Amino acid sequence: MYRAKVTAEPGTQNIVVERMFDAPRRKVFAAMTQKEKLERWWTGPGYANRVTHLDVRDGGSWRFVQSDGRGNEFGFHGSFHMVSPELTIQTFEFEGLGERGHVSLQRMELIEVEEGKTKLIATSTFMSVADRDGMLSGGMEDGMQQTYDMLDEVLKDMDE
Repeated sequence: MYRAKVTAEPGTQNIVVERMFDAPRRKVFAAMTQKEKLERWWTGPGYANRVTHLDVRDGGSWRFVQSDGRGNEFGFHGSFHMVSPELTIQTFEFEGLGERGHVSLQRMELIEVEEGKTKLIATSTFMSVADRDGMLSGGMEDGMQQTYDMLDEVLKDMDE
């Protein structure tokens, strides 16, 4: 099992994530852009994820809602600026806990490094260093590790 490498240089507004997946790029991209697949992996343990809107195309948008089983819901949404299996650029905004308005720009590359293996390089640029640091201190890294582990399971279940 792979672990994501998270880099956040002091004083910058970026978080860079690198991770390998044991699947070809087309399969990883499909799992990241299909409603049924996203609802299975884009969430943490103990949460359910609902994709309420998904329009995967240049100029499209998305919205997901996570629920924790106690009636609490947390929304996330964004817009797609560019979408391809090689490079996707989108915005990301968390709607919960009074954090509305803290938008990040996410650049995700999927690179086939060898047959059947794909490297993800995702760079999130926040509006400020404080926003970036807030995301890091809010458990982002642990949650991301867990969701990518669940993505590994979804990829195993997908047909070639």
